[in-house]
Amino acid sequence: MRDPLTDCPYNKVYKNLKEFSQNGENFCKQVTSVLQQRANLEISYAKGLQKLASKLSKALQNTRKSCVSSAWAWASEGMKSTADLHQKLGKAIELEAIKPTYQVLNVQEKKRKSLDNEVEKTANLVISNWNQQIKAKKKLMVSTKKHEALFQLVESSKQSMTEKEKRKLLNKLTKSTEKLEKEDENYYQKNMAGYSTRLKWENTLENCYQSILELEKERIQLLCNNLNQYSQHISLFGQTLTTCHTQIHCAISKIDIEKDIQAVMEETAILSTENKSEFLLTDYFEEDPNSAMDKERRKSLLKPKLLRLQRDIEKASKDKEGLERMLKTYSSTSSFSDAKSQKDTAALMDENNLKLDLLEANSYKLSSMLAELEQRPQPSHPCSNSIFRWREKEHTHSYVKISRPFLMKRLENIVSKASSGGQSNPGSSTPAPGAAQLSSRLCKALYSFQARQDDELNLEKERKLLRKRVKGRLKNHLRMMPNKK
Repeated sequence: MRDPLTDCPYNKVYKNLKEFSQNGENFCKQVTSVLQQRANLEISYAKGLQKLASKLSKALQNTRKSCVSSAWAWASEGMKSTADLHQKLGKAIELEAIKPTYQVLNVQEKKRKSLDNEVEKTANLVISNWNQQIKAKKKLMVSTKKHEALFQLVESSKQSMTEKEKRKLLNKLTKSTEKLEKEDENYYQKNMAGYSTRLKWENTLENCYQSILELEKERIQLLCNNLNQYSQHISLFGQTLTTCHTQIHCAISKIDIEKDIQAVMEETAILSTENKSEFLLTDYFEEDPNSAMDKERRKSLLKPKLLRLQRDIEKASKDKEGLERMLKTYSSTSSFSDAKSQKDTAALMDENNLKLDLLEANSYKLSSMLAELEQRPQPSHPCSNSIFRWREKEHTHSYVKISRPFLMKRLENIVSKASSGGQSNPGSSTPAPGAAQLSSRLCKALYSFQARQDDELNLEKERKLLRKRVKGRLKNHLRMMPNKK
């Protein structure tokens, strides 16, 4: 059956507007959902940033006050301020954009449903009237056809029927006529009602169309207002954030690194003071006065040990002279030396000095014992007051306390002594075997040479060198030193 609403222009326009409005509503909901997620992110980020700012503040509480820590305090405050900004931005989006939008959308949805119900109600009236007209028309047509057949029957049988039969047919015709008039009137009234029903439906469509247009205007105005508010908040957010960054930048620009470093040096000055390190000395059975060994045998066994110590002391002293000369050359010839070579040589010098101190302490201890056995005066040595003993069960242990500044300080002292000439006078000392006396002349390599022996040097063409066979001597010296545990 034909739909009376299909080709109605009002209906088509209304449906198009309704579809457009539905798309606009969906877009508005999606925008609101995005704003809600943005607000959640801002609030979540604010909470995380606030936690980090608190951690940084706690860390600063246990830190010495300085320019750098003060700048980091400003950074912590900047995090707190930024967190507060993000928190306010998230809350503002929720209160000024999301909540009003949802309220408007809910109100509009109710209005739209009411309008749709009204349009649907009047459309149903049109369809119902349309169907009723067709039904009444069909009924009228059938009744008219029957009435016309009865009328023709009455007309054709007037001459052949009796009076009684005529009255009977006339009564039927009268009743048929009355019925036909009623059906005709009913059909007519329904047809007339169809016009008013149709006009009511079209007026409803037009009124609802205008109402939905107003809702669309309100929705568009709402989205525009949300954009303006969002823009204002973002602009204010950026300005405040810039102000906060300016404060941090000012605090950073006021940092005085030298002042902080000086303060650290002053507070940690104790690290530059000398401390004493304990080293075990060699203890032999011959040194024990309570042993069953007689004096002569003890003396005969101690003397070789003492001679071995003296040989090692002489060797370490010569190595020390060679290292002092090398350091002095590094200090006086800038084109030859570099910081790493100077530092490595100073470290070798420090290690050799410690070895020499331990050898001399052991030598002094054995010399004192030998003098006691030979009933000679006790020798003197600076380490005599630094040697101590303690007994553990059946054995006595000896150890020496040697002044040992921290490594950095020791290396600085070694380099400083070398640059100022040191304590020894290389010009009057005898060169150590295997360590040639260094001169102030520069050597120019005419060709490259790969060392084949430990006391040889690698040479590169046109490279100025001043190192001699001291390097090979140092390698041998390190190889003969006892391993560190």
